[in-house]
Amino acid sequence: MTASATMSRAITAAAVIGLGAVFALTSADQIVPRVAVVGFVAILFFATRLLPEILTTVLCFLAFLALGAAPPEVIFSGFATGGFWLLFSGLIIGAAITHSGLGHQVATRIFARTGTSYKRAVLLLCLSGLSLGLLVPSTIPRIIVLMPVAVSLAATMGFETGSRGQIGLAITAATSTLLPTYAILTANLPTIVQYGALETLYGIEPSYGRYFVAQLPINLVRFALLLALLLPFARSEPLSDEAAPPRSTQPMTSQQKRLLALLAFAILLWGTDSLHGISPAWVALSVAAIALWPGSGLLEKDAMKTKIDLSPAFFLVGIFAVSAVVRHVGLDSMLADSLIPRLALAAGADLHNLYAITGFSVLISHLTTAPAAPVVLAPLAGAMAEAANWPVHTVAMAQIFGISTPLLPYQAPPLILAMALAHFSVPALTRICLGLAVGVVVIGLPLSYLWWQAIGIF
Repeated sequence: MTASATMSRAITAAAVIGLGAVFALTSADQIVPRVAVVGFVAILFFATRLLPEILTTVLCFLAFLALGAAPPEVIFSGFATGGFWLLFSGLIIGAAITHSGLGHQVATRIFARTGTSYKRAVLLLCLSGLSLGLLVPSTIPRIIVLMPVAVSLAATMGFETGSRGQIGLAITAATSTLLPTYAILTANLPTIVQYGALETLYGIEPSYGRYFVAQLPINLVRFALLLALLLPFARSEPLSDEAAPPRSTQPMTSQQKRLLALLAFAILLWGTDSLHGISPAWVALSVAAIALWPGSGLLEKDAMKTKIDLSPAFFLVGIFAVSAVVRHVGLDSMLADSLIPRLALAAGADLHNLYAITGFSVLISHLTTAPAAPVVLAPLAGAMAEAANWPVHTVAMAQIFGISTPLLPYQAPPLILAMALAHFSVPALTRICLGLAVGVVVIGLPLSYLWWQAIGIF
């Protein structure tokens, strides 16, 4: 037995023993501690993949049902969310991009600009991710478009599946279209939810320009660190001409043209959702239905059985179940009520307040996932603002710092989809997330503090 397998069994045994101990020491009417320990064990298993994601999700469902922790409609509410259907549709669309060869066609055209240089490929993918952030107001649709291209580009450049080059390009596409784009108010679901809640609760209307200016320093740090971490991730020198595959000059097939037209139309709808009001999830689901349609030529007839792994979608539903039940029993409010006084927020202690609010927001976003965190954090912004003697919108800006800083990939559903589409491991992406988080703490927050002082946000 390997050391990792031994460690996995030890962690699993410790989690089960801890779960049993809490149940033994609490009565049936003490639902909150039981929900807390079930949620903690589920997140532990999701974060480490000690058990298959579907098994963890099913066990989570069974535990909450057995406890009577919440009504079934709360426990299974993840199936009714747009996030689930975006992820479900994304897996299908990603498979169609790969199966039809469209990903390879786009990759060969990118290859014409990057050649066999890994560094040029990283730069181009980073810029592509940022550009899509301006066009498409949801990260999962951007991942759907960019990830298959990154995987095909890695193959075109001669990087084998699982190699550092392939993993590096995949992580570049995943992180560049998510983390630095938090500088754009409309680019990510958590910021949209956060400012919608602020408008409802406090009457604060969102300002695209003010938000961009306030978030700019920390996201410039993220972008620079992303390049610093990923440019040397694989070989920095171009592959030899002998190792490089021949460049394809074949024209696009009719199936590839149809899929490209579908994706272009979907991007148009995603980018203008504020005008027509159609959810990005339903746009993606429509494209997925067309891809699955018999005779479309975009996917094989048995693709749902043989080509598409729905484990990531059930993983997301499991995370949503934990989040929904935690909110239902009031565990999130209890944590907030007990932790906020411990933050020691005080007038004049702006740097301490910034670190405290950001750190608290990181914690909440890992308990509930990034899209759900604003539901907990936005109602607390008023109390935090009063304690810190800050405007409410300044507290909201600091909360976004925490929401946009994942320590573990499970916190951000788009990263779950990226791993599923590119088949790279959790540890590789976790190291990048942790590296970026350290950069945010050491460089990003002090820089933002100085910047906010200069422009008068405090």
